[in-house]
Amino acid sequence: MAEKVKKKKKKNEMRVSDLIITDEFKTINTASNGKEAAEELMGIPRGVVLVINEAEEPKGVITAREFLKMIVDGVNPVDVEVAQLMNEDIMPIELNMKLDDVVPEVTKRDPYAVVVVDDQGKFKGYFSPKDYQEALARINYIKK
Repeated sequence: MAEKVKKKKKKNEMRVSDLIITDEFKTINTASNGKEAAEELMGIPRGVVLVINEAEEPKGVITAREFLKMIVDGVNPVDVEVAQLMNEDIMPIELNMKLDDVVPEVTKRDPYAVVVVDDQGKFKGYFSPKDYQEALARINYIKK
């Protein structure tokens, strides 16, 4: 009986595109308001709403925390534009980047959100905390 041998990708072959980056988020455009952002956020059990401009470039991220912060500040978040609501601390990474390059950079920078873009800077997905953990696991598996 022949034993199955698991093929490991070499360290330098694991890329962002190997992860599922098209889940755990919804998108809205920069012309949207807080009410629209809240409706989108309520439509996903876990995740974020990413704000994308007309050129399909990521501009910010909205989580429940942004709504709570506005309420604490005495502002009704439903009545504001997303530009006032979103957190702009996003870090773009490219689809073709190696995971062993991405993980240390994300760890060092510690952004509020990591978004995946193509080589033109157009939005392609969301590198969620779950994706970060998966990338760490894959890197550690490859190193063994």
